[in-house]
Amino acid sequence: MERETGFQQVLAGPGLRLEPLAAGHAAGLLAAADDEVFAHLPYPRPASIQEMRAWIEAARGEPLRRPYAIVTGQGVAGTSSYWYPDPVRGQIEIGSTWLGRRWWGTGANAEAKRLMLAHAFGVLGFAKVAFRTDAANARSRRALERLGAHRDGLVRRDWPRPDGTWRDSVYYSILRTEWRDGTGGPPPDMGVSHSS
Repeated sequence: MERETGFQQVLAGPGLRLEPLAAGHAAGLLAAADDEVFAHLPYPRPASIQEMRAWIEAARGEPLRRPYAIVTGQGVAGTSSYWYPDPVRGQIEIGSTWLGRRWWGTGANAEAKRLMLAHAFGVLGFAKVAFRTDAANARSRRALERLGAHRDGLVRRDWPRPDGTWRDSVYYSILRTEWRDGTGGPPPDMGVSHSS
């Protein structure tokens, strides 16, 4: 119960906020989305406000997913999610992350991931955070490696694409004992800065 309450918190950093995904984010997400943004995602781009609201409801309805909107001073930049919380293995995945092209190269992705990592380790109490990305998405792989994620391996034919082909996925992970929050500092204690 305490961990589930932790998923409802707004995570705030110097340049953005992660808010639990809600219908009110639909217009901003629709404005941020385009075909290039969705080029490596395993689901089609919502093309209307109704489709985006349905996409949000589907994301919120996934029992093993906790989705967030990435919100900056310029509006809704994109989304990211926690996936597959596993208390037995002490592991959770961060994925389904996408940002509008306006925010590419601005540091928004790294800041959002750092907030989620610090929250996963320091508040939710997980020992391992996993990631997976399309093997063809070099930009995403470089971003994970800059965060300090360890490449665990390649899984072939891992996920179906909207066009009927299958993607290979590269898996990465960061252990709580390895996490340096992007600053070179020690792993977090059991508290991080967040707002509710």
